[in-house]
Amino acid sequence: MIQRKPGRNARRAGYSLVEVTLALLVVAIGLTATFALFPEGLRATRTAVDDTEIAMFAEYVFTTLDLTAAKVGGNFGSGGWTIGDTDVFISLMLSSSASDVKFQLKDGGGTEVFYWIPDYYGLTDGDYASGNFQEFWTSAFTYTLTLQVSTWKGYGSGVTTYALLKVWPGEYTGSGTPPGAPRIFYREVLPLR
Repeated sequence: MIQRKPGRNARRAGYSLVEVTLALLVVAIGLTATFALFPEGLRATRTAVDDTEIAMFAEYVFTTLDLTAAKVGGNFGSGGWTIGDTDVFISLMLSSSASDVKFQLKDGGGTEVFYWIPDYYGLTDGDYASGNFQEFWTSAFTYTLTLQVSTWKGYGSGVTTYALLKVWPGEYTGSGTPPGAPRIFYREVLPLR
């Protein structure tokens, strides 16, 4: 049997330090690029949640206006229904113990804040009254609501009322218009659909 001497290749099996360093550099670049995507993904998720909550809030506002117009009848304004009449239709999903002011819809062009304080935690009014539970809101919306009777071709009665709703996500208590672009919704409010 012939024995072979270990050659140069057999003594040099494995990776050199340069090769390992280059491999680690490639892995580091890949991980850095992957981690850079996380903040953008979080922003996209927050925007999607905001859009969904705002759309639900807009549907709540327009449903409340429709129900008010159907119950009271007539057009918005003199001789018909007012924004104050919408308080009758405060959602049953909202806390009955919280201040009604937080739930009232307001119009007139100024920015207002609407607080969504849920009542699905199984707490009774006694829990609130005894101070055993701190009231908190899960969503807040800054909005402007404009209601007007259409004056198409000069006719001001017997025509539809329109509602223009601009909504920004979150609570804005500063003066003026909140920063960012609002989500804009429009609907005609009829006494009966």
